[in-house]
Amino acid sequence: MRISPLGRQASSRGHTFRRFLIAFFALAATAALLYLARAPLLRAFGTWWVVDEPPAKSEAIVVLGGDSIDAARVRRAVGLYQQGWAPRIVLAGGMIRWYLSEASLMKKDAEGFGAPASALEVVESPADSTLEEAVEMLHYVTGHNFHRILVVTSDAHSRRARAVYSAALKKRGLEVRIISAPQFFMGSERWWENREALKQLFFEFIKYSETWWELRHLSDSTLGPVRGSSPPAQGQVP
Repeated sequence: MRISPLGRQASSRGHTFRRFLIAFFALAATAALLYLARAPLLRAFGTWWVVDEPPAKSEAIVVLGGDSIDAARVRRAVGLYQQGWAPRIVLAGGMIRWYLSEASLMKKDAEGFGAPASALEVVESPADSTLEEAVEMLHYVTGHNFHRILVVTSDAHSRRARAVYSAALKKRGLEVRIISAPQFFMGSERWWENREALKQLFFEFIKYSETWWELRHLSDSTLGPVRGSSPPAQGQVP
């Protein structure tokens, strides 16, 4: 029995329509499952995104610029200092006025939280990115012969900070531990309902892509010459 061209076209359209329906319902079912499971999935993502490594005895606690209005990063750093994890706090921040730096404001916050002025060091950094900041901090750390530091930043920024500081400082044999401050509460039960957390995460995704590209081209010439004495063998505790 011969099938006419019109019959073959109708059969082909029928198969195409059935495949379309199968794909549509599969996509709809997947979307429905993701919607129903959104809370545990987003909660797990927030927990994974935030890097909060256990502190270890170090020479310094470094607080990155860009703190929140309630000084969450400085507060966390002072807490670490008071627990005895390091004898000094290094406050890094750029100029916000020609006569005033963010680092100097952070110093006032740290003193307000109970840290003595003698334990605070201000580094007025002109860096425009986390990588530039990390390179400057590399020079500061090696210049002071530090071998291990704790780096305090916000929860949303912590994963990118670990990637950058691990590449910049660990490349020189220095140990870095990233400590998270609950600035955007990424690890909270329903963080995705916080508008600021969502906005910050969106920007972090964009900046992470740029950082990934920068780190691919990171070289010894980018890091610059090492100052100070050589770090101890790996595993040696100062």
